[in-house]
Amino acid sequence: MPFRPNHPADPDARDVNVQARRHIRKLIAKSLLYFAEREADNLRMVREHLLVLMDARPSQAQAQNLRSAYVLLGKQADAFHRAFRAALQSTIDDEARLAFPDAASVELRRVQPPDALEGMTLSLIDVCEVDRILLLDRVSLRFSAHYDASLSPLTQRLGVLLGLDAPSLSNNPFRPEVFVRAFLMAWEKCELDNQATDDLVQALAPRHCLNLAPLYDDLNATLMQAGVAAQQALRIKKSVDQRSNFAPLGPGSAPAPLTSGGELPHNINSAARSTWAGLAPAGRNIAAQARQFLQRLGIGSRPSTEGIGDDEGHTWTEAHGEQGQHSLAPADSEFMGYLGDLQAGAGASSSYQFLEGQNPSDHNILRQMRDLEQVRRAPELDRGTVDALAEVFDFVFADQAIPVQMKFVIGRLQIPVLKAAMIDRDFFLSNDHPARRLVDTLASASVAWAPEKGENDPLYVRIETTVKRVLNEFEDDLDLFSELLLKFTEFLFETEQQAQGRIEPAADHERKGESFDQALAHADEIVHARINALPKELPLAPFLAPFLTAQWREVLARAWQTAEENPQQWESVLTTMDQLIWSTQPKTKSEERRQLVAVLPDLVRSLNEGLDAIAWNGKERATFTRRLISTHMLAIRMTQPAATDTASAVLEEAAGKEAMQELDERLAGQLSGTGDAFDAIAQTFTRGLWFDFTIDQTTQHRCRLSWVSPMRTRLLFTNREGFDAFVRSEREVAALLRLGRLSVINETPIVSRALDRIMAEGELQLAA
Repeated sequence: MPFRPNHPADPDARDVNVQARRHIRKLIAKSLLYFAEREADNLRMVREHLLVLMDARPSQAQAQNLRSAYVLLGKQADAFHRAFRAALQSTIDDEARLAFPDAASVELRRVQPPDALEGMTLSLIDVCEVDRILLLDRVSLRFSAHYDASLSPLTQRLGVLLGLDAPSLSNNPFRPEVFVRAFLMAWEKCELDNQATDDLVQALAPRHCLNLAPLYDDLNATLMQAGVAAQQALRIKKSVDQRSNFAPLGPGSAPAPLTSGGELPHNINSAARSTWAGLAPAGRNIAAQARQFLQRLGIGSRPSTEGIGDDEGHTWTEAHGEQGQHSLAPADSEFMGYLGDLQAGAGASSSYQFLEGQNPSDHNILRQMRDLEQVRRAPELDRGTVDALAEVFDFVFADQAIPVQMKFVIGRLQIPVLKAAMIDRDFFLSNDHPARRLVDTLASASVAWAPEKGENDPLYVRIETTVKRVLNEFEDDLDLFSELLLKFTEFLFETEQQAQGRIEPAADHERKGESFDQALAHADEIVHARINALPKELPLAPFLAPFLTAQWREVLARAWQTAEENPQQWESVLTTMDQLIWSTQPKTKSEERRQLVAVLPDLVRSLNEGLDAIAWNGKERATFTRRLISTHMLAIRMTQPAATDTASAVLEEAAGKEAMQELDERLAGQLSGTGDAFDAIAQTFTRGLWFDFTIDQTTQHRCRLSWVSPMRTRLLFTNREGFDAFVRSEREVAALLRLGRLSVINETPIVSRALDRIMAEGELQLAA
């Protein structure tokens, strides 16, 4: 039974409040469990992002704070997790109490929000607390904007659950701000490093923390299953006098576009209807008729109701109630019988033969049947439904992302979907209409089918089987669409799991590669800093520059990757590098020469261990070793710097300069953060998106973004089964977008896109 929101005059308000509290407790439990199961992943992502920020050369103070937070979150992870769980539960509980508009009616104690300023002047608030509030607000805005698509439906349903007339994000106890605040409270509770607090919280970013979208989708689905509508639902009921509320469309009326925000039907009284009728001159095409029909349903901007009455002189509120609820006539029984006969005929023909070169739009049955006598005799409302749905299927047939064969399969749903739209008029008004969801899902899934796979491909077979069941079994029970949708989504989930198993080895390899690349970048900074710190009178020996920027760079990178588990190894390779540089500098004092003799055994052993670990062998290593021994012997025996007038010295000087230039170029590449609009688009790509990739002038490949590395330096693309994998960096993806070789496939539900297109065309015509 659908959930009824709490209204003061409702005699069952107490029962509704008990039900609401039960739902809220269930949502809280799901949220706490979601974070508890993923707390380690969340902390790992945050710490990885801190490393990236450190590598971006922030100010010295900020770098120190980020490094401190990175180390402390690693060492004190267990304590932080405990503090975060406690802070999260406390914060959500407080927010849940505040979310109820009437504390007495729900028997919950209203508490003062932690950041409320009501009744206080800024002069009475601690400056640090004001800064804390502003910091939370800045960071929370990023998360709220990022998760708006998943967050808005949840906020709307919570508003209905809590009986709010105008629900807002501040009433949502599960908004991102709550989780950010819990993170801050946990850090402060652990008292790890107060000076690092601001830099740590400012470093929190949606793409580098736990993904909240699955949580919001789960909470939203929980409320949907409980019967909580996305908005204060306006149900379409049968009129007492069985008359349609629509003025006759006439042979020349026109259809109109739907906007994604049009969830609720908005009625139009007699005065408004006469206005719309005056805008429909004879000779309008079907698209115009569909547009007018959709506008009358309430899709698009809502007509002004102020001062407008109905045929009997009643105002909008008097005629339709406080919520604007209105009545629409049920589907005409004679017309429904005619459609049932058409569907039976289509179902009897269990298969059809696809012919190359066929135009799918020629199979728009709804457009062709419009001039038949059975349709002409149907009520205006039913004729409008035919027109609007004909435009929707025209959009499906024209979508370039859907393979042609799939268009014919999905097109066979026209008659049963028309019946479903007439049984439940919410088809054009709600994304949750069962038939609409099935059409959207089948169209979206068909994008992944490649014609070369043939009609025996499991995806093709499953879509065709689903369509056949609709044709053969649907009469008037919309639950069939929900049942088939559930089975189809289960099939998609299973195939996705199989593909993910194939992707994981490649993803793991790329993940390790990215980690090593980040370690190499860090090693570059270390080497560059060490060399630049040398005094001018004691420059780096030229033959060392290629060694430090290549071989020892790799040794440093490997040690950095294990620095957390084995910090002694990291300190050892740093010390070895420093000793190596010092050992090659002139030794003019006897004390320095004695020190060199003492250091050499450990230095040689450490060098060999590091070079063996990276498997640097052969002629190059032997040449370097001889050159190093020669330098050490000269340093021990000579009291003056050796002359550098040999040909080999000139070559070493050139090689050293070239190595330093390459090092500078690598560092410059790491710091270059500027980009154009294509770089910005590439940064938004997430796992699961589909693309068309133009390989050459004659070859195009459809691929899916199956995995994105933590630092987004590697994007793994595959086909539906997880094969044909290839990897591109985010910059390479932006370059492909710039060249037009990579294009994103629109994954917005196709019915919404079709209705938006219809509406947009109407606006363009008006503008013209």
